[in-house]
Amino acid sequence: MAKWFSKKIYEGRRWRKCARAYAESKLFICERCHLPVKPNIGKERHWVVHHREELTPDNIHDDMVVYGWDNLMLLCDSCHKIVHGRDSSQRVMKFDSDGQLVGFTESSPPV
Repeated sequence: MAKWFSKKIYEGRRWRKCARAYAESKLFICERCHLPVKPNIGKERHWVVHHREELTPDNIHDDMVVYGWDNLMLLCDSCHKIVHGRDSSQRVMKFDSDGQLVGFTESSPPV
């Protein structure tokens, strides 16, 4: 959820174009779990372009922080929730005997 000071940024055309171009440049592959994500359709979200340096009232007017690709990271929705501590599950990747990724499962970390 966007904070009050960044809501206009995230609702703006410039951000949407920047985020989409960044996601395309990463071939819609999550930079955390390295799994492909589906392109967002309508209001259904499957991926998020995340700011590595969190937006604050002090840096919201710095274009390099807000739109600079060095500060961006493409995350699937699950990884974005984990990064922000809203999901305690973790993705566990599964590989075949040749070392090829065959899928993943969700697991909860030990308590």
